[in-house]
Amino acid sequence: MPTMTPSLNFLVLALVVVVLPVAVLRFSGLKGPVPLVVVQIMVGIALGPSVFGRVAPGLFQMFVNPASLASLSGIGSIAVLIFGLITGLHLGPGILRDNGRMFSVVAAANVMVPTAMGCLAGLWILARHPEELPPGISSAEFAVAVGICTGMTALPVLGAVLREKGLLGSRIGHLALGIAGINDAALWILLSVLLTAKAGQVAGGLVGLATLLLVPLYLVFMVRVARPLLGSMVVARMRDEMVGERALAVVGAVTIASALATEAMGLHYIIGAFVTGAVMPVNLRKPILDRLQALTVVLLMPFFFALTGLRTLIDPGSPAFLEVFLIATAVAVVGIVGGTAVAARLAGASWPFALGLGAMLQTKGLMEVIVLTVLLDAGIISANVFAALVLMARSSARRSPCPLPG
Repeated sequence: MPTMTPSLNFLVLALVVVVLPVAVLRFSGLKGPVPLVVVQIMVGIALGPSVFGRVAPGLFQMFVNPASLASLSGIGSIAVLIFGLITGLHLGPGILRDNGRMFSVVAAANVMVPTAMGCLAGLWILARHPEELPPGISSAEFAVAVGICTGMTALPVLGAVLREKGLLGSRIGHLALGIAGINDAALWILLSVLLTAKAGQVAGGLVGLATLLLVPLYLVFMVRVARPLLGSMVVARMRDEMVGERALAVVGAVTIASALATEAMGLHYIIGAFVTGAVMPVNLRKPILDRLQALTVVLLMPFFFALTGLRTLIDPGSPAFLEVFLIATAVAVVGIVGGTAVAARLAGASWPFALGLGAMLQTKGLMEVIVLTVLLDAGIISANVFAALVLMARSSARRSPCPLPG
C-alpha cells in the first residue's frame, strides 16, 4: 500500500469531494427534485466532524490535517471569488424590469419582511442563550446577521431550479428571478454595511470612518472606470463573440483587484467580486457565464462545501442548536413565503400564483452558506449558530417550486 503523502491524501479527498455528490444525486433518485448544489452541501456536512468524524474518527484524523485543510482552503477561496463574480453577472437589467407595480411591491416585501423577522429572532435567541453572542459583538450586529441569513435568496440556485422545472421563460419564473436579484443586491449591501461597522469597531473609529468614505469612492470607480475599461478591453480580445483566454484573463484580473480593494477596506473579498459582476457590461455577461458557471459550480464549489462541512459541528443534543435551527427555519419560511405571497396577492395576483412565487423565493443553499461563512470569519456569529443556520439553509434549499401556470 503506498504511503499516504500529503499529495495523495489531498487527491483522495478531492476525488471524494467532486464525485460523491454527483454519485449520490445519480443513484438516490433525487435528480430533478433536488439541485446538485444542495447535495454538495449535504455531502460537505457529512464529510465533517458531525458525521464522518463521529463514524470513523481514525480515518477522519488521517485525512483532515493541516496540509489537506490548507489545500481545501486555497481552492475554496478561489471558488468563492469566482462565485461572487457569477452572482453579480446574474443581476442583469433584463430580469429587473417589465413587471410593473407587482414587482416593486413584492420585491420590497421579500427583502423587508423576512429580514425584520430574522432580526427579532436574533434578539430572541440572545435572550434565551446569551452565551451565543461572540465577544466584542453587539446584540444589534448579531440580530442583523441573523436577519440577513433568514432573508437571503440564492439567485443562482433559483435559476438552476427554474431551468430544471422548465419555468425560466414563464412569467412567474421571470418575476422570481427579478425579485431574487433585488433581494441579493439589497442584502449584500446590508452585509457590507455590517462588515464596515465591524471593521470600524476592531480597527478604531478613524479607520471605520475611512472605510465608510472609501466605499462610495470605490463604487463610483467601478461604475465610471472599471465598467468601460472592461467593455473595451474584453471586447477587443473576444473572438466570434466568445470570451477567450486573453479576455478571461482581463476579467479575472479586474475581479481580483476589486476583491483586493474590498478586503483592504475591511469588507469580505467576495463583495468586490460581486460588484465586478454587477457592473459588467450587459453584452459580456452571458459569454462569461458560459465559460465560468458550470466549471465553478460542479468542480470548484464542492471544495468550499467540504471546507464548510469540516467547520460545522452539529450537536442535536444542544438546546441552543435546536432552538436556533427551529426558529430560523420557521422565520425563513413564514417571512419569505408568507411575506411574498401576501404582497403578491395585494398587488393583484391569484393565491396559487402568489404562494408559488413565495415557494420559489425560499431557495437558499449555496448563497446562504457563503454568507454564513463570511459572518463566522468576521466573528459576528458563533460556531453553534453557524451550524444551526447551515442546517436551516440546507433544509430550505430542498424546497423546489411546483410547475405553475406562468
